[in-house]
Amino acid sequence: MKPLKKIGILLLSLVILGSISLLPTQAAQTVDVSINGTMVDYNDRFGYPFLDNAGRTQVPFRITLETFGCTVTWDNDTRSAIAQKDGTTVQVPIGQAYLLVNGHKVMTDTTALLINERTYLPIRPVMEAFGASVTWSGADRCVLISTGSALTRVHFIDVGQGDSILIDCGTTEVLIDGGDNQAGPTVVSYLAPYIDGKLDYVIATHPDADHVGGLDDVLEAYAVGEVIDSGYPASSATYRDYLSAAKSEPGCTFSYDEDRVIPLEPETVLSILETGDHWKNPNDSSIVCELICGNVSVLFVGDLSQTVEKASLSLFGDVDVLKVGHHGSATSSSAQFLSVVRPECAVASYALGNRYGHPSRQALERLFAAGTAVYGTGKSGSIVLTTDGHSCSFNTSTTLSLADAGR
Repeated sequence: MKPLKKIGILLLSLVILGSISLLPTQAAQTVDVSINGTMVDYNDRFGYPFLDNAGRTQVPFRITLETFGCTVTWDNDTRSAIAQKDGTTVQVPIGQAYLLVNGHKVMTDTTALLINERTYLPIRPVMEAFGASVTWSGADRCVLISTGSALTRVHFIDVGQGDSILIDCGTTEVLIDGGDNQAGPTVVSYLAPYIDGKLDYVIATHPDADHVGGLDDVLEAYAVGEVIDSGYPASSATYRDYLSAAKSEPGCTFSYDEDRVIPLEPETVLSILETGDHWKNPNDSSIVCELICGNVSVLFVGDLSQTVEKASLSLFGDVDVLKVGHHGSATSSSAQFLSVVRPECAVASYALGNRYGHPSRQALERLFAAGTAVYGTGKSGSIVLTTDGHSCSFNTSTTLSLADAGR
């Protein structure tokens, strides 16, 4: 056996052994799981849920997925647990930080484990792959899983130093920006499990390369219903490539941003908030839009600066989640703006160790002073927000601190 293979097996064994100490018995079970209001009946035969070393809930594979209504199998060749339901196949390889959803790789922040010949899998990414909403009730120490057509997900895709956001609402999908040129293939691959039919809307918030660079790849890979552009031109080759692809897309409407409401599903709309087209800086011409799903709202502000934030305060109100402006730059997220929108949570999209020092200490201090929990793609990778219109949850519990400023 090759030395490297021996090391890999040793590391996997250590992970499994470390997790065994966390595995509860029937008497010590500390985590419950409810699926559409029905408690999963865990027992000594199938095992019990537990928290792994990453703080993620691991559940016995077979009884959990069968209670959910899946057909479950085991592939010994790939050492993978496989669940199938309603045309979706989720393959969960042991010890790997990803799932395969209908053959497409979806990264995770923990791995499935094999303990005492039982398979345990991270419940959130698996259930979300089947379109379920996963929330946590701290008071009851219970994972709550629910299904229904009203679920909306916002994917803050990790494209490094740039922005790319997918809104997946039933059969309607909206892509806001596509990262830079190098991120194009990443975005195309990420979208694959979620696009059913055409990609309904693509919003290019402004012409900077880290926002429109990957959109020509997206337009080549998918049929797109409408492209909404900021109307601010640029002379770069990256912008010209995007614009040419957008205007030559067969059957695609090309329009410019203006006040409008785009219905996505019943009780879910995307509102475009016109902040003016007279700004000299392309960042300040960013398309601003707000997703409203029932009682939950998410505000996307592109690279908007404090100047336009303050000039547009009358357009804004309380929101639940804010896409942090300009990757957490010091020139965005003013205290005055935050006092109006008052987000409970925010997401900053940036690359770890970027040369701009995003997110800045000043922006983080203002966000924290406003009582906002901030998540970051540079720290957590792609971040997924799930809402049923009443509450919302994230696929990670890891938030930023001031120690993450400029890193």
